[in-house]
Amino acid sequence: MLTFSLVCKAIADDRRALRGGMRLLAEVAHRYGIPITWAIDGNSARFFADALTEWHESYGDEPLLMLDIMPIWKTDVDLDNPVQSAEHVVTMREKLPRYISSEWNKIHRAMEWATPRVAGADKKTQVLLYALEQAGFKGLWGYLWETTELDIGDDRGCPFGFFYPSKDNHNLAGTPPSRIVGMQRTSFNLPEYREPQEGASHDSHDATLYQWISSGAAHQTFDCYVSSAEWNRWLGYVQYFSAEDLTRLESEGTEQLDNFLGKACKHEATQVMLLSDAVSDYQLAFKQTPPTFLLFSNAFDADFALPNTSSQSTLFYYDDECQFVFERDKMEPIDMKNYVSPPTESRHGVEFTLPKIEVFHPIRTREKLQMRFTLESSKAMPYAFAVWGNHEGLTLVNSNAKEVKWLGDQLLFVRVGLQPGQNEIEVVLTI
Repeated sequence: MLTFSLVCKAIADDRRALRGGMRLLAEVAHRYGIPITWAIDGNSARFFADALTEWHESYGDEPLLMLDIMPIWKTDVDLDNPVQSAEHVVTMREKLPRYISSEWNKIHRAMEWATPRVAGADKKTQVLLYALEQAGFKGLWGYLWETTELDIGDDRGCPFGFFYPSKDNHNLAGTPPSRIVGMQRTSFNLPEYREPQEGASHDSHDATLYQWISSGAAHQTFDCYVSSAEWNRWLGYVQYFSAEDLTRLESEGTEQLDNFLGKACKHEATQVMLLSDAVSDYQLAFKQTPPTFLLFSNAFDADFALPNTSSQSTLFYYDDECQFVFERDKMEPIDMKNYVSPPTESRHGVEFTLPKIEVFHPIRTREKLQMRFTLESSKAMPYAFAVWGNHEGLTLVNSNAKEVKWLGDQLLFVRVGLQPGQNEIEVVLTI
């Protein structure tokens, strides 16, 4: 089952235009019974309280509190100085919970029915996670996968979906986990996989959104999530819109938007819910970040192929210890984020030098396939292999791997824990 949540940001100076964009999306989404999570601040709550209350009572819509902690976080303190940095953290742990409660009170005064459940932010820190928990929130929305907003926030290294951020690093999964659930701002941007770019803005994702919808690429992206859902215990899809951007839609764009949301909510594998309900569902199912698989096939049109992957299938994976990207027909990952033992100089969990398979020795008999992997590691670390090809019809006899998982007829995923020195991994399958 794929959990589908619709989020719309309703914050802008031109409130008349903003109201038009909000009403457009509400008309389309509510026609299909899709509740909207509205990302707002105190000013939006005051000006749009009547409409939001009406939509809440009729369709179940709810607010998401957008936070800007930059004015509070900025300081003349030398954060590279351990003593001054520690003092700054202590100060923020006192100030941020009060700030969050104050901001939420602005919404509550305008809409007494609203309850604090999910917040959103561009700038994120581990202290913000602590403060949100203290203020009674359950989730933090707005993570940007493999991108950074210049002078605002840097989420690189984060998983591409729902996860429990580490209490020590807001952008990494790991232990000890926060009880706050972290979420991507949108599931749309994942197929635009590329090497991280300093100063890259998320605005480019929004600018091409309607082109993706009209070309059919957005539908294909959604289909990849749907097909990947069967390999996960839980998989979430977050669709984000900006009400301000929606005001610029022409009638043809509105029709395409209607078609996309109609397809998403009517799919038999889709469960539509508010973002806060998705968070509660996730928390009920998991106490730590679970293994999550997402396979993008080569079905994308040529104009929307995966950069750096020659339009081949690409597997994305993460759990509470690591994150990997695999290209088709390559057993070793092309990218890795290490959440438990990253290099000291790695800010985003990037593992700079990945272990290489020195020997891969498959032995096939009439009824058995035995695979042996030999590789050397400089330290204890999580790792994985992707054995591409159809292995359906075979069952696991034994293995010293942590997990061996079939992803349909596409590949066999082998998750391992490496030790310093030489490692011998064995996977034995039989008919």
